[in-house]
Amino acid sequence: MKSKKITIWSTKGGVGKTSICAELHFRLGWPVVTNEEDSMLSTIINSDKLKILKPKEKIQDYDNNILFDFGGYFDNRIIDALEQSTFIVIPVVPNAIDIQGTINSINNVREYNKNIIVVVNRIKDINEYIHVQHILFKLGQFKYFGLNETKALPNIFKKKKSISQMTSNALLKYVYRKIISQLEDIVLYINS
Repeated sequence: MKSKKITIWSTKGGVGKTSICAELHFRLGWPVVTNEEDSMLSTIINSDKLKILKPKEKIQDYDNNILFDFGGYFDNRIIDALEQSTFIVIPVVPNAIDIQGTINSINNVREYNKNIIVVVNRIKDINEYIHVQHILFKLGQFKYFGLNETKALPNIFKKKKSISQMTSNALLKYVYRKIISQLEDIVLYINS
């Protein structure tokens, strides 16, 4: 089976890029490559599963499943990651500034890879999800996933495990059931 590579990227910070990468890492067990020297991932991922690129260090051609968690600036290393990736995950938070950042991100990315997944993060109601899809529709056809607003994603960094791994009791399973299902949909799509 051919290896898969996922680039998680956005020009806009604070949209959940690193949290989504951390969740995917714990769910899939894939190693992570990041260009962020002070990445929060270094606090939760063992060094044998995390490669922090030095400034100007090039990306090698990986022959295994991998997650690329890249900071917002667009450089040749991002292009290298995009070109070898199976999917590009672009998170967005449903407000005007973040949606504009997503438009910029999509415009940068699609020249190199058209397999774009838009993850609408921190949804408070379904209308926010629909609104983002409506705005981005003119840019092309993308796969969309929604993640409800939750305190579970930040807990990944406290607990050092995926959200589903955190649900050791029935109450937590109940509280996190929607976000677990939403994340499972993303994982199933990536693995299909």
